[in-house]
Amino acid sequence: MSTSYATPTPTPRVRADGGESAGLSRAPIRWLLVLSLLGCTLLAQWFIERHLAPASALPPGELAHPLAALPLAIDGWRGEDRQVLDERALYADQHLNRGYVNADGQQAALVWMAYSASGADRGHHPEVCMAVAGRPEDVSARREIEVPGHAAPIQQYRFGHEGDRQLVFYWYYTLPTDGAEKLDGFQRAFRRFRSRPASVTVEVFAPEIDQFSAAAAQRFVAALDKQIQTLVGPTAVRGSQRIPVTVIPTTEPAG
Repeated sequence: MSTSYATPTPTPRVRADGGESAGLSRAPIRWLLVLSLLGCTLLAQWFIERHLAPASALPPGELAHPLAALPLAIDGWRGEDRQVLDERALYADQHLNRGYVNADGQQAALVWMAYSASGADRGHHPEVCMAVAGRPEDVSARREIEVPGHAAPIQQYRFGHEGDRQLVFYWYYTLPTDGAEKLDGFQRAFRRFRSRPASVTVEVFAPEIDQFSAAAAQRFVAALDKQIQTLVGPTAVRGSQRIPVTVIPTTEPAG
């Protein structure tokens, strides 16, 4: 009796190198996944841009009245506009450069105001300008002046050398955009990251003549700010936060 054996038929194998395969190739599947991910990414980008469009379209905050409407007579002080001689100082959309003198002519103050729809005014601070001008600060004279109308105080500085010192008062108003209250948190965060809000920076320079100069200048600053509040409108917010400043020597003009 004889025994016979059947020879098994080889089963084709799937090869990663594109050889003979009993199934479908993996390459079309990979491309399908790539195209699906790309499509989802583009769709998500479109939805995000559409959602953020209202935040980008909002106009900047505006003044209730132009800076030039600031009264020439404030609490017994008389003002006179002065020409801005250095064009580099004209960095904003509106500027006011005006000198005031009190009733007896013994105390003077220079008022500098700048309104910028893009917040460019906030890039200028007395600690920078005075340091560049070579006038050191006497930090012992720093004060926070409480003025009615807003919670934030006005900052007082003193710069210069013995016998030639100057008091400088600094504050600003941020002008909110109409319609910003309708934005959601994501839209507001995007707007804050994308651009600065419109604002007005105020600086008052007063020579320190005697021990009464600071008190007289502080009273003038309080009366001045009361008038400024009518220019910026009721929704503006006063601030005066001091930003740490680093002065880097350079051969380029600074301001």
